[in-house]
Amino acid sequence: MNVSNTNFNRGFPKPATSIETTWKPGAVVGLFVQVPFSQKLSLQQEYLFSQMGGKVKSTGTEYRFNYLSLPVLLKYSLTPRFGIALGPQFDLLLQAKQKINGASTTITHDTEERSISATAGAEFYVLDNLSLNLRYLYGLNHVGLSQRSGNPTEFKYEMAQLSATVTF
Repeated sequence: MNVSNTNFNRGFPKPATSIETTWKPGAVVGLFVQVPFSQKLSLQQEYLFSQMGGKVKSTGTEYRFNYLSLPVLLKYSLTPRFGIALGPQFDLLLQAKQKINGASTTITHDTEERSISATAGAEFYVLDNLSLNLRYLYGLNHVGLSQRSGNPTEFKYEMAQLSATVTF
């Protein structure tokens, strides 16, 4: 599960007045491959379906974006049960929707197709093959809306994610 925000105040150009947004819950599910370099250091490539979004308080406009997310994380084990991870995340847009006054519209072809973020987090092994992960994602690029239909606006993502991982 995750909670994400579309921060328009970090967009370009910056809005004349601050845009207040709220965080929206979403889901994340996927697979990963871990390549160990040593007993403490490894590289982890993930293949995830991620839901991200946000809501503009003043207009009530809600956004929901479905992505194929591809984090590439460098993981370091501080203890046998606790580790940290850091790396980039590349997101490819699968579907985008906008909801205004209860009416939902697909805006996939009017939304920028990619997003790049920095990800940092911690992992705690509850059992030998079951871990809990907590991450923060910080958007690096501007994601554009209304790119083809005029009146373009941009935002950057922020996301916190809590997940459980089962390893085989």
